[in-house]
Amino acid sequence: MNNFILAIDEGTTGIQASFFSMNDFSMYGNNKIEFPQIYPRSGLVEHNPNDIWETTLAAIKNAIELTQKSNHEFSINRISAIGITNQRETCLAWNKNTGEIAGNAIVWQDRRTAEFCDSLKNNEIMRKMILRKTGLVCDPYFSASKMRWMIEQYPKAKQWAVAGELALGTVDCYVTWKLTGGQSFVTDHTNACRTMLYNLHLGQYDPELLEVFSIPTHTLPEIKPSMGRFGITKNISCLPDGIPITGILGDQQAALFGQNCVNPGEAKITFGTGAFLLMNTGENIVEADNGLLATVAYSTSQKRVFALEGSAFVAGAAVQFLRDNFGWVKNSAESAELAMSYPRDEEVLFVPSLAGLGAPYWNPQAKGVLFGMTRGTQKSQIIRAVLESIAMQNVQLLRLMEKISKQKIVRVGVDGGASRNDFLMQIQSDILQTTLVRPTNIETTSLGAARAAYVGILEEDVGFIKSEIGKEFEPHMPEALANANLYRWLKAVDCINNFYSSDK
Repeated sequence: MNNFILAIDEGTTGIQASFFSMNDFSMYGNNKIEFPQIYPRSGLVEHNPNDIWETTLAAIKNAIELTQKSNHEFSINRISAIGITNQRETCLAWNKNTGEIAGNAIVWQDRRTAEFCDSLKNNEIMRKMILRKTGLVCDPYFSASKMRWMIEQYPKAKQWAVAGELALGTVDCYVTWKLTGGQSFVTDHTNACRTMLYNLHLGQYDPELLEVFSIPTHTLPEIKPSMGRFGITKNISCLPDGIPITGILGDQQAALFGQNCVNPGEAKITFGTGAFLLMNTGENIVEADNGLLATVAYSTSQKRVFALEGSAFVAGAAVQFLRDNFGWVKNSAESAELAMSYPRDEEVLFVPSLAGLGAPYWNPQAKGVLFGMTRGTQKSQIIRAVLESIAMQNVQLLRLMEKISKQKIVRVGVDGGASRNDFLMQIQSDILQTTLVRPTNIETTSLGAARAAYVGILEEDVGFIKSEIGKEFEPHMPEALANANLYRWLKAVDCINNFYSSDK
């Protein structure tokens, strides 16, 4: 009998529900629904918790209907487990007794607590303490300062905190609480470690950090293994009671798990608007003070596995930049065709710092710059330089990961929209000098949630699930030429970082 796993992907702009066969992890009924973004003023981003929940229910209902049409074996009584993955760092405040909402959710992109975070970051002792304990840089991106703001600014949150009724949680926690009819107030280690309240070394909330951010322990959810029992469904209109929730992972960790990167040295790149890179470092916490983050990759009842994380601000957005600002390309596929239509000019380089420079520079003032143009420079050569720049910045981050972890990267999985571009993937393999693996199903975030739930319900070892490989990309470029290309590009980045440094 073929049973199914419901995977729920709680994204930033939309929520996706899909079903995976427990026989072969084929995906059915994939349905994504966007929900409103709220921008009270510049730098502030919010979500209405009711929108999150209602959109979740609608996506599940649609996925059920679509799966019933496409797979005659499917019925809601054959849903064996639920896996959840989510936008990380976004947090909510509600009454754990009544479910009443204190106010809007504050989204990970929100910058309202920048001044408070800067005051902590400018204290070198505090900055180092936070980095050492959490693996994170002190930034409004993470949940702790948002939670502090909610308690201070939402009157109901302040009142409920005093009464012991306040629930503060990330999106996974809220959705699990709703799915279980308010019975389970829980999160997993991959989400807890992004709050800036979690001590990586101890695997639990840190009393000193709770005091720094003025957050009472009783307001926070219980932290459980990413693969295990989180609760069962109760009083959900479209689902039977009693379906266990057995997997929860933050979205980037879910993509890593969906790529089957369960061994040290295995990494993944998710190509979206930006690029998110994670490298499995095994059961070792690799501390970084160079803009990379240490994080929990996943956890079971037996162990916690860690990762290094880095992000490039601009990836797919660089192709959108060519499309929207110049009308040079219609899509990613056309950019590849044009890039190959004229001989490469190695002097033409682009640095895609269109939203500042990320790790290891963290220079928000930097602008995008094109190098090496002559009167003979062709449009196709500029397009190629833009595509190559996407690959170059990823190599820079992965090389940093190798350096501080003292671990060679042995395999890189790729997913996300731009991973469909064979030309870009070949460049990425050439410059990195490592095999890239693109799975058949590049919806690896949902797949990772489903796999986590599968491991959680069967209590199997995580290493036994193999990915179905869609295509592998082997490096064709000689190593000396790849290194020369990277060296030249890094010189260009250094020029930009110096030009836009704060003392200029």
